[in-house]
Amino acid sequence: MIDFKLYAITDRHQCAPTPLVDVVSELLDAGVTAIQLREKDLDDTELLQLAQPIAELCRNYEAKLFINTSDKVLQRSTMSIEGAAGVHLPADAESARIVKAQAEDNLCVGCSVHSLNAAEKRETEGADFVTYSPIYPTASKPGYGPAVGIEGLAKVVENVRLPVFALGGVTPARVTECLAAGAFGVAVMSGVMVSTNAKKQARRYLDTLR
Repeated sequence: MIDFKLYAITDRHQCAPTPLVDVVSELLDAGVTAIQLREKDLDDTELLQLAQPIAELCRNYEAKLFINTSDKVLQRSTMSIEGAAGVHLPADAESARIVKAQAEDNLCVGCSVHSLNAAEKRETEGADFVTYSPIYPTASKPGYGPAVGIEGLAKVVENVRLPVFALGGVTPARVTECLAAGAFGVAVMSGVMVSTNAKKQARRYLDTLR
């Protein structure tokens, strides 16, 4: 069951020099209940080392941790991290059905999508939710084509039954129109991966989502 509205996505480079673990702690303290660990430049060992303290934080706050990966070996490793709720698959990753078949029944699988066709495909595979991007122009999504806008978001929402999280350039001021278009919630990276006042930033999103 997807019971969160704000999906916070990590980028330790954006929040430097503040350690990522400290920023995640601030987000959880603000009330964030879902974190996606998305550190694609780390190798398997480095990612797992970083994931352990963050998983412990999420357990303490009863929050969900998702590990972003497309590597099958790493998927099996992340499933063994105590406190990880599931995995998040990039747009070019293998089938969500395959990932679920390798794991326990309660593994939650999120997927990144950039088109309606991709969203429909992930739904048929059994994904639990999708992030759809880029909704607005953003430097964080330079290789995924032009922003799809609120109209594009609404079209995806209307055609799939999965929870759809709006991603890409979503500021606190834009949350309301994303929800009005039918988004289940919003996914945010740059908006919360800041070196100072991460807690304050997260609360701005949460206040709007409430």
